[in-house]
Amino acid sequence: MLGPKIKSLSEDHPSKPDCLFKLSQLFDSVGDHMESKQLLIHALKLEREEGNGLQVAHTLRALSDANRLLGLYKEGIQQVEEASGIYEQLNSILGQAYSLQELGQLLYEDEQLDAAEKSKSKAIDLSLDVGQEFLSCRCYRILGNICHSKGETEKAIDNFKTAISVASSPNWHSQLFWSHYGLAGLFSMQGRFDDACAQVKLAKLHIVGDTYLLARTVHLQARVWWDQCRFKEAKVEALHAAEFYERLGAMADLEVCKETIRIIEEATNEPAISHR
Repeated sequence: MLGPKIKSLSEDHPSKPDCLFKLSQLFDSVGDHMESKQLLIHALKLEREEGNGLQVAHTLRALSDANRLLGLYKEGIQQVEEASGIYEQLNSILGQAYSLQELGQLLYEDEQLDAAEKSKSKAIDLSLDVGQEFLSCRCYRILGNICHSKGETEKAIDNFKTAISVASSPNWHSQLFWSHYGLAGLFSMQGRFDDACAQVKLAKLHIVGDTYLLARTVHLQARVWWDQCRFKEAKVEALHAAEFYERLGAMADLEVCKETIRIIEEATNEPAISHR
């Protein structure tokens, strides 16, 4: 109902850019990243015409995230770098910190690991300068993933543990969940299965009613059992995870989970069993 009304507003209506931006967030929340992107492109055009530099930067950041979710990393990198430059001109340290954090995420997903690590480290420095502990916590956590991907195991562990330390007192459940999740995967690949299972249990404490996080945890436990050659338990957990993903409509995760099930079945020479 809101979409047609907002789009029908005249181009010079003072509230139209903000309405388009907020409508894009609604589409993003239901997973329609392409529609979210189109709305942000429209909002950005109007904001540039108005000369609202700060809002242009905010919208560029949102647009870069939409492109990240669409797998359009190069486009997203260009947009967030432009946003960072605008924040620098406006002397907004916080804006620069968030831009560098988001740039690091894009570079990481684009497999530019050294550049991603450098960007995240700069974001941590700036976030600490302005007392943004949540942002620094998130950066430490993603640095853990980056270092893990680079094969720098000890650095990865240190970054995950730092993120957990920062998040523990305010009890930031999402950051604690993903930090324990990251450690569990890392320990499992090292063959430290008791440590991996302990981290899975700790991650579960921070699910807080989120069915998607529960599905990810069940899937992770399947991978740990697989690494431990406990194939029967691994298959049971993977089938449960697939049921969760299908119920949620998380189709990309479902396909990954189906591949896990296929690998287990091939390794054990078992006939395929539907996850339904």
